[in-house]
Amino acid sequence: MKKRQFIKNMGLVTGAAMIAPSVLTSCSSPEVDSFKLWAWVGNGANKTKDEWEAQFNRLKSLGFHGVLAGGGKEALNISVPLANSLGLEIHSWQWVMNRPGNEEAQAHPEWYAVSREGNSSLDVNPYVGYYQWLCPSKPEVQDWIVKGMKNIASVEGLSGVQLDYVRYCDVILPRGLWEKYDLVQDHEMPQFDFCYCNTCRSKFKSESGYDPLELEDPSQDEAWRQFRYDSITNLVNRIADEVHAMDRQLSASVFATPKLARKLVRQAWDEWNLDFVFPMIYYQFYDESIEFVKSGTQEGLDALNGTKPLYTAQYLHDKTPQDVREMVKLTKEAGAQGLAFYDYGLITPEIEQVLAEI
Repeated sequence: MKKRQFIKNMGLVTGAAMIAPSVLTSCSSPEVDSFKLWAWVGNGANKTKDEWEAQFNRLKSLGFHGVLAGGGKEALNISVPLANSLGLEIHSWQWVMNRPGNEEAQAHPEWYAVSREGNSSLDVNPYVGYYQWLCPSKPEVQDWIVKGMKNIASVEGLSGVQLDYVRYCDVILPRGLWEKYDLVQDHEMPQFDFCYCNTCRSKFKSESGYDPLELEDPSQDEAWRQFRYDSITNLVNRIADEVHAMDRQLSASVFATPKLARKLVRQAWDEWNLDFVFPMIYYQFYDESIEFVKSGTQEGLDALNGTKPLYTAQYLHDKTPQDVREMVKLTKEAGAQGLAFYDYGLITPEIEQVLAEI
């Protein structure tokens, strides 16, 4: 399932931001030549060498620094040499916890996350039919994911691995999507609250002394929330250790700000051992104005405290050239090290002209 189709079905996109204080002086006014542009380039499995080459040449001519390329090893064996020949960084775009239709995973139905209602996401898909989430607490799931990321990282010439859907299912959707699903999510609903499988519950009970299902309202228990933040964090950091040992970089596309990411998808990304990060500050998802691009970027930069670069990610669907021009302005004012656009196919000739001016 292509990410664009997911986004269309979700209504707009997933990601957003929060308000933030000031940003480090060292990051406050990046020079033009250090402001890097990135683009997601999907549909790798169905793309010819000529198509890859044409798209990479176009991005290079617009001054892009790097690409986040879809497809498995077969596609990467074509795209990586082409990107390298043009001086583009290329990172393999990999889905992590949401694995719709994956035959290898589906051979192990016990691997899938279980809702507070007791339903496996393999059998009862939350929100949309291709939401099939694995449980990050199971050692066998972690081993399988890490092995897969190592396999991708072994592609010769690859710059790094870029993680996507590295989180739990949205326990609460961004505010701009509630009407799409006729929901008012002012609290955590059991059918969207994961994971309550036997592994998670028994492991948490051994650490805390109680089963989360024994609580009157598990959503209010801070230790139970922290357990799930840590489950994802531990997995990411395991991947990081292996990828870094192979002399590859590791990055991730994450929800807009650390505060929102924790609240909506159990994602404590400011604690991850990444080389850089792409917060998806898709302001329309959060029913916010475009100014959210700046405040969300600042919050992420403050949380990272100068430890790694941050590239603000933006969704180009329905964006005018003026919107893009404003995105660039606000991202630079906030102090980010660059912008990442989802996705290549949405870079119209009009937007191309704006990007050429950067």
